[in-house]
Amino acid sequence: MIKDDRNYHQRLQEFCDCYMETDPKKELERAAKGITGDPSGDLDELALKFLGLGVFYGAAEKAKKISIERSKEGKVLFSVESRGEYQLPPPSTQLADRIISIARSITHIDEDHGKLPVSLGFRNDRIELTFQFDRKKETESFSILFPTI
Repeated sequence: MIKDDRNYHQRLQEFCDCYMETDPKKELERAAKGITGDPSGDLDELALKFLGLGVFYGAAEKAKKISIERSKEGKVLFSVESRGEYQLPPPSTQLADRIISIARSITHIDEDHGKLPVSLGFRNDRIELTFQFDRKKETESFSILFPTI
Protein backbone atom coordinates (compact mmCIF):
# COMPACT_ATOMS: atom_id res chain seq x y z
CA MET A 1 0.00 0.00 0.00
CA ILE A 2 1.31 3.45 -0.92
CA LYS A 3 1.11 6.13 1.75
CA ASP A 4 -0.48 9.42 0.63
CA ASP A 5 1.60 12.24 2.16
CA ARG A 6 -0.49 15.08 0.72
CA ASN A 7 -2.29 17.18 3.30
CA TYR A 8 -5.96 18.21 3.03
CA HIS A 9 -5.11 21.70 1.78
CA GLN A 10 -3.04 20.29 -1.07
CA ARG A 11 -5.65 17.67 -1.90
CA LEU A 12 -8.39 20.34 -1.90
CA GLN A 13 -6.40 22.37 -4.44
CA GLU A 14 -5.99 19.25 -6.58
CA PHE A 15 -9.75 18.62 -6.50
CA CYS A 16 -10.40 22.23 -7.46
CA ASP A 17 -8.00 21.91 -10.37
CA CYS A 18 -9.61 18.64 -11.45
CA TYR A 19 -13.14 20.08 -11.51
CA MET A 20 -12.33 23.47 -13.07
CA GLU A 21 -13.95 22.56 -16.38
CA THR A 22 -17.20 21.19 -14.92
CA ASP A 23 -20.56 22.65 -14.00
CA PRO A 24 -20.08 23.08 -10.22
CA LYS A 25 -23.82 23.29 -9.42
CA LYS A 26 -24.58 20.04 -11.23
CA GLU A 27 -21.61 18.31 -9.61
CA LEU A 28 -22.60 19.63 -6.15
CA GLU A 29 -26.09 18.19 -6.61
CA ARG A 30 -24.59 14.82 -7.54
CA ALA A 31 -22.13 14.93 -4.62
CA ALA A 32 -24.98 15.79 -2.21
CA LYS A 33 -26.62 12.51 -3.26
CA GLY A 34 -23.41 10.62 -2.58
CA ILE A 35 -22.52 9.98 -6.23
CA THR A 36 -18.75 10.21 -6.02
CA GLY A 37 -17.47 8.68 -9.21
CA ASP A 38 -14.97 7.08 -6.86
CA PRO A 39 -15.36 3.30 -6.69
CA SER A 40 -13.80 3.20 -3.21
CA GLY A 41 -16.57 5.41 -1.79
CA ASP A 42 -13.95 7.23 0.32
CA LEU A 43 -15.70 9.80 2.56
CA ASP A 44 -12.62 12.08 2.63
CA GLU A 45 -12.53 12.18 -1.16
CA LEU A 46 -16.22 13.03 -1.38
CA ALA A 47 -15.87 15.71 1.34
CA LEU A 48 -12.93 17.31 -0.48
CA LYS A 49 -14.84 17.16 -3.76
CA PHE A 50 -17.89 18.83 -2.19
CA LEU A 51 -15.70 21.48 -0.56
CA GLY A 52 -13.82 22.20 -3.80
CA LEU A 53 -17.02 22.37 -5.85
CA GLY A 54 -18.52 24.69 -3.23
CA VAL A 55 -15.56 27.04 -3.61
CA PHE A 56 -15.97 27.04 -7.41
CA TYR A 57 -19.71 27.51 -7.24
CA GLY A 58 -19.34 30.40 -4.81
CA ALA A 59 -16.69 32.08 -6.95
CA ALA A 60 -18.72 31.60 -10.16
CA GLU A 61 -21.84 33.05 -8.50
CA LYS A 62 -19.85 35.95 -7.00
CA ALA A 63 -21.14 34.79 -3.62
CA LYS A 64 -20.45 36.62 -0.40
CA LYS A 65 -20.47 33.31 1.45
CA ILE A 66 -21.53 29.70 1.36
CA SER A 67 -22.43 27.86 4.55
CA ILE A 68 -23.05 24.36 5.80
CA GLU A 69 -25.05 24.21 9.00
CA ARG A 70 -25.75 21.00 10.93
CA SER A 71 -28.23 20.83 13.78
CA LYS A 72 -27.87 18.57 16.80
CA GLU A 73 -30.70 16.46 15.36
CA GLY A 74 -28.71 15.92 12.14
CA LYS A 75 -30.56 18.30 9.81
CA VAL A 76 -28.13 19.88 7.32
CA LEU A 77 -28.58 23.11 5.33
CA PHE A 78 -26.34 24.27 2.49
CA SER A 79 -26.82 28.02 1.92
CA VAL A 80 -25.48 30.45 -0.62
CA GLU A 81 -25.50 34.20 -0.05
CA SER A 82 -25.06 35.84 -3.43
CA ARG A 83 -27.67 37.94 -5.18
CA GLY A 84 -30.08 36.96 -2.43
CA GLU A 85 -29.85 33.95 -0.15
CA TYR A 86 -30.92 30.48 -1.26
CA GLN A 87 -30.43 26.80 -0.47
CA LEU A 88 -28.82 24.06 -2.55
CA PRO A 89 -29.20 20.33 -1.90
CA PRO A 90 -27.24 19.66 1.30
CA PRO A 91 -24.76 16.88 1.89
CA SER A 92 -25.70 14.03 4.22
CA THR A 93 -25.08 14.51 7.94
CA GLN A 94 -22.07 12.19 7.80
CA LEU A 95 -20.61 14.05 4.82
CA ALA A 96 -21.28 17.48 6.40
CA ASP A 97 -19.45 16.36 9.55
CA ARG A 98 -16.47 15.24 7.45
CA ILE A 99 -16.43 18.50 5.43
CA ILE A 100 -16.39 20.55 8.65
CA SER A 101 -13.71 18.31 10.16
CA ILE A 102 -11.47 18.65 7.09
CA ALA A 103 -11.96 22.44 6.99
CA ARG A 104 -11.03 22.60 10.68
CA SER A 105 -7.96 20.47 9.96
CA ILE A 106 -6.86 22.82 7.16
CA THR A 107 -7.10 25.86 9.45
CA HIS A 108 -6.11 24.12 12.72
CA ILE A 109 -9.12 25.71 14.44
CA ASP A 110 -10.42 23.47 17.21
CA GLU A 111 -12.20 26.15 19.25
CA ASP A 112 -15.97 26.62 19.00
CA HIS A 113 -15.62 29.92 17.13
CA GLY A 114 -12.94 31.14 14.79
CA LYS A 115 -12.00 32.29 11.34
CA LEU A 116 -8.81 32.32 9.32
CA PRO A 117 -7.80 33.26 5.79
CA VAL A 118 -7.15 30.38 3.40
CA SER A 119 -5.39 30.81 0.07
CA LEU A 120 -6.16 28.28 -2.64
CA GLY A 121 -3.97 28.14 -5.73
CA PHE A 122 -5.57 27.19 -9.03
CA ARG A 123 -3.31 26.63 -12.02
CA ASN A 124 -1.88 30.13 -12.62
CA ASP A 125 -4.10 31.98 -10.16
CA ARG A 126 -5.34 31.88 -6.60
CA ILE A 127 -8.28 32.93 -4.48
CA GLU A 128 -8.15 34.29 -0.94
CA LEU A 129 -11.00 32.95 1.17
CA THR A 130 -11.90 33.01 4.85
CA PHE A 131 -12.99 29.83 6.62
CA GLN A 132 -15.30 30.61 9.55
CA PHE A 133 -16.57 28.20 12.22
CA ASP A 134 -19.32 28.57 14.79
CA ARG A 135 -20.20 25.71 17.14
CA LYS A 136 -23.05 26.19 19.60
CA LYS A 137 -24.93 23.78 21.81
CA GLU A 138 -27.58 23.03 19.17
CA THR A 139 -25.79 23.69 15.85
CA GLU A 140 -22.45 23.80 14.11
CA SER A 141 -21.80 25.88 11.03
CA PHE A 142 -18.93 26.27 8.61
CA SER A 143 -18.85 29.19 6.19
CA ILE A 144 -16.55 30.16 3.37
CA LEU A 145 -16.39 33.93 2.93
CA PHE A 146 -15.43 35.15 -0.54
CA PRO A 147 -13.54 38.31 -1.46
CA THR A 148 -15.46 41.09 -3.17
CA ILE A 149 -14.79 40.85 -6.90
